[in-house]
Amino acid sequence: MIKRLQQRFIVIMIIIATILLGILFVSIPILESNLARSNASNALNVILDKPEEILSPRDNASSLTYSAFYVNHVGTITRYYSMQYSRSQLEQIYREIQSDYYGESDFMLENSHLYYNYSKSAAGTWYAIESSMEDELYTDSLFRTCMLMYVVSLVIVSIMTIYLSKWIIKPTEFAWNQQKQFIADASHELKTPLTVILTNAELLNKTETSSTSQKKYISNILTESHQMKTLITHLLDLARIDRGIPKENFIPVDISGLVTDESLVMEVELFERGHLLETSVDEKLFVKGDLSKLREVIDILLDNAGKYAYDGTAIKMSLSKQYSSNILLSVSNKGDKLSDKELRDIFTRFYRTDSSRSHNGSYGLGLSIAKEIINQHGGMIWAECTDDEIIFKVKLPMLCSHRE
Repeated sequence: MIKRLQQRFIVIMIIIATILLGILFVSIPILESNLARSNASNALNVILDKPEEILSPRDNASSLTYSAFYVNHVGTITRYYSMQYSRSQLEQIYREIQSDYYGESDFMLENSHLYYNYSKSAAGTWYAIESSMEDELYTDSLFRTCMLMYVVSLVIVSIMTIYLSKWIIKPTEFAWNQQKQFIADASHELKTPLTVILTNAELLNKTETSSTSQKKYISNILTESHQMKTLITHLLDLARIDRGIPKENFIPVDISGLVTDESLVMEVELFERGHLLETSVDEKLFVKGDLSKLREVIDILLDNAGKYAYDGTAIKMSLSKQYSSNILLSVSNKGDKLSDKELRDIFTRFYRTDSSRSHNGSYGLGLSIAKEIINQHGGMIWAECTDDEIIFKVKLPMLCSHRE
């Protein structure tokens, strides 16, 4: 659980850093490009005010950088000032300006790498142009630099986030480990005296000299002791699972055979409770996991269905292949409808609803154990509810080497 919490923290922080750093480093070349266009537009406006005075002198620096030409009302260039372009070249540029659909917004010719601006009058229009090549090369270089800085910054932030997460999670991990150790130690210490109590109570219950009233009290002791034993067993199971299932326990498991075998075992017990077990199992489905833990999940789901199903109703269990990479185990029973909140909270440790789940010997640990086991197998478990049916579903990754 602590590792999952740490992983989520790292993922969230890296996503936030990716977005913020991306916005920062992408916006720099965009702002620089917009600034260059704005400066070019202002300079061209100055040229358009007095093109003859500014560009006519051959020793003027502006005449080497900027060009201007005048187009009359019929579209003919009658005057031009340029040290870079001939009349025919300016005519080609004018035709490109006329076909520039985006000129009203950016005043830039992408193909010719030119900025341009114009000033209309009744007799014709002055056009001023300037090369944008230098600005484009600078923007491209700036963009590559920003992308390199973005990648480097993201790597640095990711490394810092990993180390920071360890520091932030450390107090939580310490408290969590202390809690797990307490549960394990307390459960283990309670197990021995409880066994003694159960043994003595069973012996007293068998003694013929015990009166009816004494047997009633002894029976109460036995009932409560058995429930306490179940609770302690579940607590020990949780403590072991929280420490993690050993990797060497994960082996190829014939989940189809396992479900079939467990259905035969539980069928008798469920029949004694007044329920028929209906099964539908696809053959030759395999997963990689801990055989005993997967068996425990199946038993928990069937036992849970038996506890809360309406009297005399059937319990249904199915196993099927979902798409090509997962298997889906489903256990359903007829019972009281659960709210959306109850469906979410039902896998929480010690959670019980106020009505049917309060006085039946359940401590609200079975489903939380099943969830932890499935999580450690890389799967998902959830509950769904219709008007009168509760369905528990388990999805596990199918073992590739045993796919059909």
